Amino acid sequence: MTRTSKYLNQDTIAALQSFQIEKIDREITDYLDTNNKMNTYHFEYCPKCGCYHPRLIKSGFANSGKQMLRCKECGKRFVVDCGQLTFYSHQNQSKWNELILDTLNGVSLKETAAKINVNERNVFNMLHKLLVSLGTEERPIHSR
Repeated sequence: MTRTSKYLNQDTIAALQSFQIEKIDREITDYLDTNNKMNTYHFEYCPKCGCYHPRLIKSGFANSGKQMLRCKECGKRFVVDCGQLTFYSHQNQSKWNELILDTLNGVSLKETAAKINVNERNVFNMLHKLLVSLGTEERPIHSR
């Protein structure tokens, strides 16, 4: 089995196991995806003060590595994924995507936990958060 990586040189590949190489590639890909998303954030309203079309500036990073933004109107800081499914989550977007796909395909919690490499309880909590967010989505008003 040949071991390759888009990001590592041959000496490093030779010193690592296949699962380690795959994990490093996934992590680097996740970081690159996060960086691309940070350049395209858009908030119609400030999540802290409710200001319409707030003027936002970058304001450092949270301990989780997520970009922090500061509203110039109220001066409060918030994380770039505020109000999204990944807010207050230690799991990255790829794990959430896998959970959603597995949920739609009827895969068990135990199998999903093994696939995304987290505890079953964490998968349960993630699934609960997903289902609650789906339940609180705005539904169109039907006229009689």
